[in-house]
Parts: sequence; structure tokens; C-alpha cells
Amino acid sequence: MSAPFTACIVQTLSLPYEKEENLRRALTAMETAHAQGASLILFPEMFLTGYLIKDRLAELTEDLAQGQALARLREKAKALSMGVVMGMPVANPDGGKPYNSIVMIDRDGSIAGVSHKTHFFGGEEKMFTAGQELKAFDTSFGRMGILVCYDGEFPETARTLALDGAKLLCMCSANMTPYEDYHPVYMRARAMENCAYTLYVNYVGTEKRFRYCGQSSAFHPTGRILAQADTQEETMLFVPVDMADTTSPDAFLNYLNFRRPELYHASLK
Repeated sequence: MSAPFTACIVQTLSLPYEKEENLRRALTAMETAHAQGASLILFPEMFLTGYLIKDRLAELTEDLAQGQALARLREKAKALSMGVVMGMPVANPDGGKPYNSIVMIDRDGSIAGVSHKTHFFGGEEKMFTAGQELKAFDTSFGRMGILVCYDGEFPETARTLALDGAKLLCMCSANMTPYEDYHPVYMRARAMENCAYTLYVNYVGTEKRFRYCGQSSAFHPTGRILAQADTQEETMLFVPVDMADTTSPDAFLNYLNFRRPELYHASLK
């Protein structure tokens, strides 16, 4: 388990199709966050390319091993000793539709984990291949799990990651009106249900027909609000995280210890 650290949540807009400019903005945000003491930074779903890019998706998708923008993010992460959680389209090695993915780059520049969106909303299956697993992974910060937007609206996803040892849940979204009342509530509940820190990052601004609703936020494992943004302004939230602090002094609030899987529906066992 790592020492306590500061995470930076970047609530912003993405420029559709402008991967180079979005990359430049990400690298600048990393430098700004580093200067203010952050060692982990989160960007929204599909931030690197913009979300509504169906007509140029294949062109803008990156291969994990050879993607040039990803390589530059990895170089910057290593130079700053900063973890990066980045939303981007990732190439499907089987040659099918790409994945809507979140890539976690660790402080040494290595790719510690990749999560492909598993639950699709609003026709996303026409653009992307669905992820087929929910797994936590080890990082220099501790064991982490990642949710991609709509994934986090299902309690089973976060619980699966928590049962796989995640003490930090990061959810990267492109959530829009009229759904603004949902994600902050869900993420606070996921923190409390699973005794895990939750960091939630969302867009603001407009992209074609969507008006994004912000409300990026962070919650302590007890549900205490650590930081929360409004619905409209670009901002950077700085959040203290201590992943050793994920056990409640009230034993009955450590819910993972009191589960009774033998009573649950077979699919939840």
C-alpha cells in the first residue's frame, strides 16, 4: 500500500477530433497538477479524442503498444512520477470495433491496467466492442478498479472490483443532461457499499447534441464528500487519498465482511 497522496480530477471539455490539442491540454494539466502536489490525475471518458467521433473513430483509435499520443503520455508520466487515468479509444487486437477504454499509466510510465467499457448506453454498441471482464489491478498507489461511465450505474460492477481487492474506484464519464442527478449519488453509494475511495470525473460544456453536466466529485470510503465540482465550470479538484484508510471503526459498516453469497441470486455469487 502506498503512502497517502493527492489526486487531481480534471473536469473539462474535450475537443472532438482534435487529438493533438487534447493531448497538449492533458500534458499541460499534468504539469499544473504536479506543481500543486498531485501524483495521480484523472481525465474523462474518451477525453483524448472527444466522444462523438463515430465518423473518424478508426482513424483516432490508438494501439496500446504503438499509439503515439499514449507514448507521449507515458513519457510525461514517468518524467513527473505521476499516475494518469485517461479515457480514449483503444484498438481491438482481434480487428473488430475498438474499445471505449480507460488506460491507467503508473508513475514509472508503464501501463498498469486498462478497462474496456462493459455496459453500453444509447447505441454505443454500434461504435465499440464491449469489454468482457471486470478486474482490479495493482498500481504504485495500491489496488485500483476503473469504471467507464454507464458501468458505474450497476452496483455489481463496483462490488466485483471491490471483491477483487480494489480500495480505489475511478469512474470516468461523459454524462449529460438530463441524467445529472445520478452519478454523484451512485458514486457516493459505491464508496460506502465497498469501503473504497471513489473518484469521479465528468465533462462540462457541449459536444454536438450533448450538454455535459459536470459534478465531478470524490468520496471517502465512509461517504464523506472530499471534493465536488459544479455543473458548468472547468476546474481541477485536488483530493487527499489514503488507501490505508478504508476500514470503518464501526465493524458493521465493513459490508464486504458480512456478505452472505449463499443467499444471493446465482449470478451474484
